[in-house]
Amino acid sequence: MKKWLGVLCSIAMILTMITGCGQKKQEATTQEQLGKNQIYLYYVNPDRTDVVKKKYSLKEQDDLSAQVKEIIGQLAGAKATTEYQSSIPEGISYTSCNTENRHGRIEVSFNVAYSAVDADTLLFFKASVVKTLLQLPLVNIVTLTLTDLANSDPDTATVSENFDQDSFTLSFGGEKGYKQTGTIILYFANETGDSLKEYRKKIEISNTTSLDRLVMESLIEGPDREGYQKTLPANTTIRNISVKDGICYVDLSDEFYNTDNTLKNDIVVYSIVNSLVELPTVSKVQFLKNGEKQQYFRETMEFDGLFERNLDLIQEDTTE
Repeated sequence: MKKWLGVLCSIAMILTMITGCGQKKQEATTQEQLGKNQIYLYYVNPDRTDVVKKKYSLKEQDDLSAQVKEIIGQLAGAKATTEYQSSIPEGISYTSCNTENRHGRIEVSFNVAYSAVDADTLLFFKASVVKTLLQLPLVNIVTLTLTDLANSDPDTATVSENFDQDSFTLSFGGEKGYKQTGTIILYFANETGDSLKEYRKKIEISNTTSLDRLVMESLIEGPDREGYQKTLPANTTIRNISVKDGICYVDLSDEFYNTDNTLKNDIVVYSIVNSLVELPTVSKVQFLKNGEKQQYFRETMEFDGLFERNLDLIQEDTTE
């Protein structure tokens, strides 16, 4: 089960800051004013709500690999000012690049400590790196390969995403904020209720969206397709939810604990755990009730410890 990066498994990730057609025309005119070996470096503002571009003259003029390293160094090493700051924050570190692929594709690899990087920061990091590198001659596609430092599973620790000119649409000034479309992975019970079944839901989020809360709200709402059963009662409310150091703390209302749910306890609990752990910032889940740990869930299941992903409960996908 692959972690969704950024919600982040972005099949079509779109960063939109709305200004209008006149703004795009103005930006195109500005682009034409760049001199030889000049590009724009894309940073973020101090509030991380908008991008800031700065003209830059490349020192390396011929070697593509050296140019990539130079650009990443500039983006990562920028000193914070009142206008902008680095778009590659602590928690994300450059490891390597591969420029030998044909057809205009380059691959740039990073290590990521997801516990130190929130969804907004990750999104702006991707946008800034991609938009900057795509200005290099002959570069048409940028592959970002991100390795989760906290994940020891070689099958899921590293995820690669391809981006081109259409992946991000940026504008400058005007209304600040963005909208991102993507897919979150949820787990509902299968038809027989004896295992969990992967369920993908398309979403649109903004810079004010809490992904962990969105996952929980989607689980409470339930599936809208056949072949799935909802695992949580519809009258469940989220008292509080937060993520710190990779742990998602979930405080749910009494309905979650008291309802006569016919599904087995582990199906209900791991529907939540497996869904939340799909988020790149979550590795474990701690359940709370009125801010306190509960020793048991429905009197039988030990419930006061940290919960991690349980792959044994997931129904094997037999489709190609």
